[in-house]
Amino acid sequence: MSNLVAKKYVKALLEIDGLSMDDVSENISAIAEAIKSNPQIVEFLDSPLIKNSDKYKAVVEPLADKLDTKVVSLLKLMSDKGRLSLLPDFADELQKEIQQKSKQFNGVVCSAEEIDSALIEKLEKKLSSFSDAVVKLSYQKSDIDGIRAEVADLGLELNFSKERVKNALIEHIQKAL
Repeated sequence: MSNLVAKKYVKALLEIDGLSMDDVSENISAIAEAIKSNPQIVEFLDSPLIKNSDKYKAVVEPLADKLDTKVVSLLKLMSDKGRLSLLPDFADELQKEIQQKSKQFNGVVCSAEEIDSALIEKLEKKLSSFSDAVVKLSYQKSDIDGIRAEVADLGLELNFSKERVKNALIEHIQKAL
């Protein structure tokens, strides 16, 4: 539900002319990260006992001189409607929309072992040509016994599991016997 509301605010923001969406996204993402990283801020924004105007004064006003006036107006509107707690969802949705428009997507390569940057570049090139978009991958260490590449915003996932290859090989040998 909150994503649907956040999408409406993103749509409104994207309709504003003369804004650098990359700068806006960077600023909103920084605010959203600050909110997500501190449970007290989340509790403060979710509290029905605190006035929306007080939430605005605490979260937006200190940053107002660093933000575009149109963005401040949007944040004021969100505050008036009691939706400042949606800023993390808003930041995520804004980033997705910017990626969709620019056809540049970020993904993750997961593996238990360190992956060579040349392999990551090859995966980026293959995924980019497959999806007709620019794909940038980052490495993330995990407990996966193999390699998994995922670009969630494109709905792409590649999985090379040692266990799955082993099972397929065993199944193939059993069928041959």
